[in-house]
Amino acid sequence: MIAFIIAFRHPNSTKNYEHVVDLLRATLLSLASQTNENYRVYIGCNVAPEIDIDTNKVRICTIDCPIPSSRKEVLLDKGVKRALAIQTANNEIKPDYFFLLDADDLVSTDCVDYLHQQDWASSPGGYWLERGFLLDMFNRKVQEKYGFNRYCGSSLILSATTLTSKLFTGESVDEKMSTHQEFLTACDEYILEQVLGDHIAVRGFMASQEQPLQKILRPLTCWKINTGENESSTKIPFGSRNIDEAFLKRFSITSIDTRRASVFERMVEKFRLLKSWIASISK
Repeated sequence: MIAFIIAFRHPNSTKNYEHVVDLLRATLLSLASQTNENYRVYIGCNVAPEIDIDTNKVRICTIDCPIPSSRKEVLLDKGVKRALAIQTANNEIKPDYFFLLDADDLVSTDCVDYLHQQDWASSPGGYWLERGFLLDMFNRKVQEKYGFNRYCGSSLILSATTLTSKLFTGESVDEKMSTHQEFLTACDEYILEQVLGDHIAVRGFMASQEQPLQKILRPLTCWKINTGENESSTKIPFGSRNIDEAFLKRFSITSIDTRRASVFERMVEKFRLLKSWIASISK
């Protein structure tokens, strides 16, 4: 069983909360469109958002996190909310893996099915996604990238056993925390901040625990940028592949129309993909 773990922001931390809810709604729609239903979704948040889609596989977990005011607090806020979601998932379904997913990204309709086809015994630590799509929602441009894990946090599928054992310290493994302060006290700060709150150090951390992650080359997630609410300032340069019906259906996208890229745009996109592949194999 795979549990998707999402942290959702405080309503007062954004100028347009309804827009943020719309982005989450699109994420949940992509999850609801999975061809394999052997998954659940756990969302850690301050206030339960109003989601008008079928959410029978979604569990909303509320907690009293204060509005973060610094980069460190932003990471800890995300970490604590994900820790609550992980605690709840462990109590309810005891998943094999936690898929750390950002609240505004999309997964392909075959994501869960493809992950269940992997030989889990050969990768007890989990997986990282080497390829994925960057989608500029405003300009309707999409590019495929190697080295996707360096760009996007929605690229980590971690062993539930390993992550849980490192997250909850001492006797807190068997406790049931419910407040922001209780999680800060009971959880390892590095795991909260750098593993659940960020993504850059996760592969190195898992390797240090002798649970290295295996690479998945199939692009299973789509990182939406230029949505108006991204924390990252990443922009897509010139170049795009076609945004056709197949792509929109693959990621359950309903908010933008198809767009046929020019020949030159498609050539540049292929060149950028090749460059990202060369960069990925040279590291």
